[in-house]
Amino acid sequence: MNRTKYIAGLTILILSLGATSWAAIKDDDPPRALQERTYQGKPITFWLKVLRDRNEELMSRAFEAIHSLDEDALIAVPDLTQIVAAPFVAIQIGKDSHATIASKLYDIAIRTEAIDTLAWIGEPSAPATPAVIQWALTTRIVPGTNRTPDEDELFIELVAMDAEQRMRVAGAIAAFGSAASPRVAKLLTSSDSAKRKLGVAILSQDALPIAAELLRSRDCDERKVGLLILQDMDLVVSRSYLDELATQIRENCAMLTKVQ
Repeated sequence: MNRTKYIAGLTILILSLGATSWAAIKDDDPPRALQERTYQGKPITFWLKVLRDRNEELMSRAFEAIHSLDEDALIAVPDLTQIVAAPFVAIQIGKDSHATIASKLYDIAIRTEAIDTLAWIGEPSAPATPAVIQWALTTRIVPGTNRTPDEDELFIELVAMDAEQRMRVAGAIAAFGSAASPRVAKLLTSSDSAKRKLGVAILSQDALPIAAELLRSRDCDERKVGLLILQDMDLVVSRSYLDELATQIRENCAMLTKVQ
């Protein structure tokens, strides 16, 4: 489903309820060649400022302007990162007004466009990795306690949207290439299951050799992390295999402890 139509649909539902790191380049000082580039008669610096100011009337055209730059679009990475990294207050069902929820959905839609653009830019977007990861792990929805049937329906739609955001982030970070690998590795070996699952989603099948290597380690803690990674992939790893690996780790680590 087209993301703009999807977010628009959610808004209607609510209203119906009543390498060279371009991050180090100054935002206002792009290379001279880019200063001469224009889109719809406006210089690129104008469109970068639109992103920076989050000018609602011109945001969609600003993203189009960035895409018009082709390989030079990496100049926009700092401003796109700033959009993703901005603070976000979760949607509180049953407390937020319809207008407030609609405004927050618009905020999410803008971040979605920024993430997609960063993914399109590819490897030069790697400096945005921490901000994009943080957005994936951000709480976006707080369910109410005494909900109406309409609010329950809204919650279902928002949960689907929230999952889509995480999937989108996983795809984007994968597009950032090897420069994002250290951050992904940190996720994969985290004791926090949400972070670990995000790392698995980013790496997909490439998480398997990492898990296997950890399971072969003589360090019991590393073995346990390897098992946790596979447990996070329980849709594709048999439960009986996971149970057997857990038994092996428990018995082998107990033997190592006795020897020490």
